[in-house]
Amino acid sequence: MDNTLQILTAGVAKEIIKDVVEKWNETHDELKAEMYSDGSVDLIRKIKAGDRCDVVVIADDTIIKSMMIPDLADGYIVFAGNRMVVTAKGEKQITSENWKEVLLASDTKFAHKNPYADPGGYRGVMALMLADKVEDGLSEKLINHPGHIGMDPKLTLATLPPHDFLFEYYTGALGRGASFAQLPEIMDQSNPDLAREYAKISFAVDSENTVVCTPISHAVTIPTVAVHKEAAKEFVKMFLQTDFKALGFVERNEKFGEDILK
Repeated sequence: MDNTLQILTAGVAKEIIKDVVEKWNETHDELKAEMYSDGSVDLIRKIKAGDRCDVVVIADDTIIKSMMIPDLADGYIVFAGNRMVVTAKGEKQITSENWKEVLLASDTKFAHKNPYADPGGYRGVMALMLADKVEDGLSEKLINHPGHIGMDPKLTLATLPPHDFLFEYYTGALGRGASFAQLPEIMDQSNPDLAREYAKISFAVDSENTVVCTPISHAVTIPTVAVHKEAAKEFVKMFLQTDFKALGFVERNEKFGEDILK
């Protein structure tokens, strides 16, 4: 049996998981934890392909439902929500008042992560798709803008062409101290009260999986293929002791399906 606890995590929780892994390893010489980070869609694809995983943190609970349950998971815990914002790079400036004008400027280049591999990417696309709720015709103008970058399925964050602005999670902007613009709630996907409106749009991450827009919900689960299930439960409990609100996350605490900690 493999004598390591394998933790897979979405980038949105990478720094938190890194800290928990360090704390775990201080007191668990018999079973050291190792972590690997990637886009959530790609993480699930790796588990499906047979990669070892005892705990996985996914940026969007929707894809746990559609890609893991029932074969790879029996349930999960939503530990936090988030919101999409637009961050500015370098000396560029953007605010909650002028974001439309700034993004629509002919010389602007704005990006998001790869939507076919990462919820942070398709949430950026969904923000653009929801822009029509703010102003009729705005979605088409933004999506078809010549400076819109990120729809190439081969792109990674490291290989994104130069850009001025980036659609990303608020917690990412906060963690880096980046300048950013808040988006209207109908676009930022943070408000459960707007779930019905969010659900009117969707994005196909591949030929078999289409994600319907929901309020952003970050979740953790223990795959059915986990080797060290009891240790995984202990690790998840340590992770859930994090003060997510203090880190800028939207407060959420919900369970779906079977209790993964029992």
